[in-house]
Amino acid sequence: MATRAEWSKRVERWQRSGLSAEEFGAREGLKPKQLGWWRWRLRSSPPASAPDVQFLPVHVVDSSGPPAGSGTTLEVALPNGRVIRVPSGFDAAMLERVLSIASEGGPC
Repeated sequence: MATRAEWSKRVERWQRSGLSAEEFGAREGLKPKQLGWWRWRLRSSPPASAPDVQFLPVHVVDSSGPPAGSGTTLEVALPNGRVIRVPSGFDAAMLERVLSIASEGGPC
């Protein structure tokens, strides 16, 4: 039996694939209803040990730009393909809310 973490990875792969539950399920040998149920389950209740912060890989594109705080913009690329542009002097609480919404699979 697959763990919650394994289902989380499966659902994430499904959502990134752009395929329907039926198409992805057929490709991966999974039942479409299971995918839908796990998507609902993972969204409706975070795991008991879920950390407040999730770290994502960072890739520095150009480190020769102007120093931080000089009107530069930070770009955060999320695994779902969305990109968040953050101006200097941003409000950390607002960024946290925006990242939370943007990291979900649904429309913003």
